[in-house]
Amino acid sequence: MTVHNSAYDLAQLAAVFRDGEEEERLSTVQKLSREPEDLGERRAVLALLVEVMGDDSWQVRKEAVNAALQWADTTLLASTLVDAMSEPDNIGRRNAVIEGVMKLGPICIDPLLAALAQKPEHRKVLVDVLGTYGDTRVIPALGQALLDEDANVRAAAMEQLASFSSEEVVPALRAALRSPDMLVALAALDGLNRQHIVLPIAEVLPLREAVALRPAMMTSLGYSKDAAAVPVLIDGLLDKARGAREAALVALYRLYRLLDDAGKKQVIDSAKRLDEMAVRSSLRALLEATPPVRQATAALLGWTGRREMLRPLVLALGDADKSVSETTGQAILQMGVEAISVLCDMLPTLDPRSRASAFHFFHRHSSEISDEGLRSRIRSLLGYGTQDKNAATAQAAQQALSAFPKVVQD
Repeated sequence: MTVHNSAYDLAQLAAVFRDGEEEERLSTVQKLSREPEDLGERRAVLALLVEVMGDDSWQVRKEAVNAALQWADTTLLASTLVDAMSEPDNIGRRNAVIEGVMKLGPICIDPLLAALAQKPEHRKVLVDVLGTYGDTRVIPALGQALLDEDANVRAAAMEQLASFSSEEVVPALRAALRSPDMLVALAALDGLNRQHIVLPIAEVLPLREAVALRPAMMTSLGYSKDAAAVPVLIDGLLDKARGAREAALVALYRLYRLLDDAGKKQVIDSAKRLDEMAVRSSLRALLEATPPVRQATAALLGWTGRREMLRPLVLALGDADKSVSETTGQAILQMGVEAISVLCDMLPTLDPRSRASAFHFFHRHSSEISDEGLRSRIRSLLGYGTQDKNAATAQAAQQALSAFPKVVQD
């Protein structure tokens, strides 16, 4: 059905939006969802809809957006809404127009790119919206925006680029690492880290000079697969900033798992040379930090080989996070037979919960404890453990005992 909106009709509708009550404005805006066939009329009605998107009532503004989105001429709608994003004063209208552009979808990309190329005052908003579609067509424009003289535009462009997972964005992110704008460099490095991109160490190390970049720089080194990163990460364990220390811990553990045997040995040897202060500073992280940091700390304490670290490691055996408790178990095993013997010595002095954690450790790793003398001692301790007054501890001992059967002599 053809809808005729004469100039007189539109004037009357505009008068309602100007002077009518909210309910009247709400019912009137719904009439504008009917799309005129004549192009001139469509342009006029859309202009009125954009005007209504600045209404004092958020309900009217929302209804105006919904009315516009019912139109079939999405090409005209896209260009009109993108043009309206330049609204300088009415925040309600600007937000409503942006909502319409977002909901209309990727058909708005071309007019958005054309608008951004003109470098208008509101180009940060254009950059913010462009990145939300996840369309790689916008990457070149976002990369160009990294050179904008406005720091807010540069930061917005970097944030949007960093949200892409496509390999097409990696060159732009790497180039941005050299930006004098620290916010841009940080966003770029965070984006590369999210994709686990392996960067040459020489490309990352210059970022160490900026304190705010160190945590992300440490994280990047953890993906490097290069043993040359080990000394830097070891130094990072003594950084004054907690965020950098914890990032270095997690990165060192990640790097260890990516290295060959020679690289792993380098990590362990470096850990053994750590001074007392460096080791002690990590203990708090074992109990208070996030699971990835606790996991990495347990591994580090195991690499040091220091048997005085067994007591905090026993606490970590009972960690609620399975990855932490498993890594702690491996750390104790890595410390060798003597460390497990010391653990046996400690059992009578442990609280019931810690004893139960030790018994679970014996059960999980029974096949990795091959020394028969040690196995016999553990078997005896587990036997006593089955009589523990704490029911959960006794149950853990009983379960572990089945993994240490007596050796039948011929």
